[in-house]
Amino acid sequence: MTVPTAAEADSLAERIAAVVTAHPAVLRLHGGVFGDVVTYLPGRRLTGVRVGMGDEPVELGVVLVLDRPIPEVVRALRHEVSRMCSGAAVDITVADVALPGETGPTGQ
Repeated sequence: MTVPTAAEADSLAERIAAVVTAHPAVLRLHGGVFGDVVTYLPGRRLTGVRVGMGDEPVELGVVLVLDRPIPEVVRALRHEVSRMCSGAAVDITVADVALPGETGPTGQ
């Protein structure tokens, strides 16, 4: 992956967040145990996505709905995000899970 400019990385992080949260098994993005999976955008934080620079991976933190196998969902998300990032490595942390129909807390 070529090193994106700050503006390109911000735009990419927002597009990644949109694609990931559009997946039916993703309840929401999650910032990780220490809240360090985050992109700082002008005037706000995008929690749950961090676009690495150079050889660093893209990092995602997600909360999944348990309506399909977790490895299948992670594999699909990794493939889609890697494709968006010119083949970059993608590290995904499943921070929590919920039963179908649960919404859970909206924080993090």
